[in-house]
Amino acid sequence: MGEEEFLTLLHAEEGKLYRIALAILCNEQDAWDALQQATERAWYGRGALRGGAGAFPAWIKKILVNQSLNILRSKKRITPIDPQEMRDLLDFPGEDMTDMGLVWELVWKLGEEHRKVVILRYLGGLSLKEIASELGISLGTVKSRLNTAHSRLREKINGDDH
Repeated sequence: MGEEEFLTLLHAEEGKLYRIALAILCNEQDAWDALQQATERAWYGRGALRGGAGAFPAWIKKILVNQSLNILRSKKRITPIDPQEMRDLLDFPGEDMTDMGLVWELVWKLGEEHRKVVILRYLGGLSLKEIASELGISLGTVKSRLNTAHSRLREKINGDDH
């Protein structure tokens, strides 16, 4: 894969990649660092990409998620940014910000395993199969975690939590 093709494919995914990193790391600078490091790893490892341009989005997302998780582990912190700041950064068009704020505040209160699945599904736009691959867990586990997250969010929104 040549430089021009790599850059074209990267630019098409860049916004989504940044949102995924931001959702995982909860910090703008760390998200940009993860994106930069993932881009560098992808560039040097582009010879390992199988499937050509069609496989690029899933391949680079996996590199980014792994890099983001490495940064998170190295800093040993999970400190979410202010929900309003997150909504502004992620620019959710046409959404009721009050409702969106409530949802994201509740998402951040989920356990890390459930939060990651929700973030990768709805911010990253990954399929359940892609999430399973990127997190190294079974498809059944992804479905279970997503279902549990939905149930917990529904309970909290309806005021049924204990």
